Amino acid sequence: MSVDVLGSDSIASIFANMDQVAEQCGEQFPLFRQPSSEQWTLSRRGSWLGGFWAGLWWRRALISGQEQDREQALNWSQKLQVWLEEPSINRSFVFWYGSGLGSIWHGDREAEANVDQAAQALLNSFDASSGFWPLGSGMGGGEAGNHMLNVDALAPTLLVLDAQGGPVARQFGQWHVDACLRYLQKRSGAWRDTVLLRGNDVLAEQGAETWQRGQAWAMLGMATATRLYDRKSYAQAALNACRYWHERWGKFANGFLTQESPLSPVDRSAWAIASLAMYELWQILPEQQWLHEQSRLYLDALLTPELSETGRFVGHLYKVAPGQSELVESACASFFLLEALLAHLA
Repeated sequence: MSVDVLGSDSIASIFANMDQVAEQCGEQFPLFRQPSSEQWTLSRRGSWLGGFWAGLWWRRALISGQEQDREQALNWSQKLQVWLEEPSINRSFVFWYGSGLGSIWHGDREAEANVDQAAQALLNSFDASSGFWPLGSGMGGGEAGNHMLNVDALAPTLLVLDAQGGPVARQFGQWHVDACLRYLQKRSGAWRDTVLLRGNDVLAEQGAETWQRGQAWAMLGMATATRLYDRKSYAQAALNACRYWHERWGKFANGFLTQESPLSPVDRSAWAIASLAMYELWQILPEQQWLHEQSRLYLDALLTPELSETGRFVGHLYKVAPGQSELVESACASFFLLEALLAHLA
């Protein structure tokens, strides 16, 4: 199937599915739903995923123009304020997608105030001695998180800082990108997801050359850095990351995304993130037409008749229990699939 055939129906079904999810949620955030269940696992505070649930409503409100959708978005956005002082860079996920989108898409003053507060909290927590934001001890990072550099939240961190707009925010953002390039990027274009540091020494690393979602987060982060900071070195790093993805996995998209293996499920959400990252980088570097072609190819492989009918994207490889990960439905996976679809159908 293809974006042209299933794209519009899939978007409509994702929005319709949100109503059904909201009925289950009450005042709690939807965390994940296993494919064998109709019931979502809920979270009072939303975890790092909560911002994507609000972000879906901000996007829906932008398309529908309905005040009730915007009220839903703001309601969920306000519930995320509990994460403001959380010692974790992953709060950038919460505040960019949960509030930043309301600010830039809708000019919502409350959302703008929320993201301004988040930016200031980020600036206050910058580790000047290392020149970057460590992962942090919050959101499950633990004490070791204070000595880790992680790529996952690179894009939303830079976007929260850009919303603040000051020269200090811009400088800190570039220092953080430079640290990510120094410690996480490999010459092959592969990215480590996380490194444990002692001073300038790497004690341990995770995810290099194997973890698809880490590579996709790096692609999205570097595409964002290229757009915000207009540095040739960032554009080259972003291209290298995308080329690595293409050589390592992208050439075999249909094979990866159509296989049914419960023992080694493919993280489909990573392919949605990679699709959006390649599209955004292509917009900056339009001469790199292959980025657009690959982005479209991944979407074609992700779309199914079932998705277009139900709006349920079972694509997020998630730890549902200690030592047990499986593909689930999540607001995060649905958000990135939706954004990639809208980009190609614009």
